[in-house]
Amino acid sequence: MTSSSWSSPFASWYNRAQPLSQAINSAFVPSFDTLSLAVLLNAPVENDGFTLAFFSQLKEDGSGTRVIAVDALGNALLVADQDATGILELAKQALELPPTEGFRNTWVVKRPMTSQPIHRLFIFSDRAEDSPYQISVQGFTKETRTLQRPVQGLDELPEVLWELVGLVLEAREGASLGATRDEVSLGRVRDVVASLF
Repeated sequence: MTSSSWSSPFASWYNRAQPLSQAINSAFVPSFDTLSLAVLLNAPVENDGFTLAFFSQLKEDGSGTRVIAVDALGNALLVADQDATGILELAKQALELPPTEGFRNTWVVKRPMTSQPIHRLFIFSDRAEDSPYQISVQGFTKETRTLQRPVQGLDELPEVLWELVGLVLEAREGASLGATRDEVSLGRVRDVVASLF
């Protein structure tokens, strides 16, 4: 297996994101037309899991857009502009990757055990012929990029996809520790992304 060190200039974006105030969170209404990125999880213990959604909205003062993230627990967060721009640019770069020709356009990382989680990324972009464009990664790890089977001559998970998946999974870190979920917020977002499951 090839080993290298996962890194990103946008690592810890989740820690830098600011929780929305109660008033703004209550007023925040997620909608499909403002989605820029959605990440779902298929795993043996969580068949239709939700990981993350990025919603792009106009700033109140009209000076551009802001990105509100909703994580796996239903927390709504204002993502720092630099982080949002960087993560969404990685997603757009991932649109240039060759299709895997497999189910759900899945890149499969070589792992010693089967039944690895599948992280399904939906990228909403004018650059995608079919928006949202789906790219999936099965068996993601920050320790290796070696693929189970080559994809169009590539033996490793492309760097851009490795970086992107590592970043979006920051939104799941608290979910596995049994933290309290905001079921109302999650319900609103799950309704928006229901057609993606």
